[in-house]
Amino acid sequence: MSEYNSSYIGLRPDLIKYIPVGNHIVLDVGCALGVNGRYLLEHHKAKEVYGVEYDNDMAKEAAQHNTKVWRGDLNKCAFLDEIMSKSSTFDYILFGDVLEHLYDPYYVLKHLVSKLKPNGQVIISLPNIAHIELFIQIYIKGTWPRNERGIFDKTHLRWFTRKDVYSLVSSANLKVLTYERKYRSRDAMGSKFNWKAKVLKFLNKDLVTFQHIIVCQHA
Repeated sequence: MSEYNSSYIGLRPDLIKYIPVGNHIVLDVGCALGVNGRYLLEHHKAKEVYGVEYDNDMAKEAAQHNTKVWRGDLNKCAFLDEIMSKSSTFDYILFGDVLEHLYDPYYVLKHLVSKLKPNGQVIISLPNIAHIELFIQIYIKGTWPRNERGIFDKTHLRWFTRKDVYSLVSSANLKVLTYERKYRSRDAMGSKFNWKAKVLKFLNKDLVTFQHIIVCQHA
């Protein structure tokens, strides 16, 4: 497990807390090792959990814990079409920091949402590019970092402010039920939320919002 990026393989309690106990059918897009699905099944929050994963080794591991896992690249229409043709409908669809890695997240979201049940919900997590870290890196340090994780993950292809998030879900004919901010003073994991961060939060919450969490359903 040490070969995997630890930032992308862990349980997402910040997302699955929005799924109540019940016989739900869940799609976890970007399921990594399948720990979300395993938790949902073991804690009776779902009766079936389907995963989508790009990495072959991760997909094999996830398949041991989830009902089924599709392995492939969502940037390829043929793979998306395969999921669309072979899946049923879902009560919940999870996108845990995956849409920003796609060339056209609007297209993928819109298509997968067509598999959402009438009263189903989509739960999305996206990094916030309007964080103060952008100002520090661009205007003070004069660089655009290419990191292994975080706001400046080198594999990001799209970037989202809070306004962009609302535009994204609206383009998929979804309405926002819940918007939650995950705060962090800097991009670094474990960074302390000191008095400076608290001042920034008072002035503009976006400056210390590290991730957007959005729960939405059909408009």
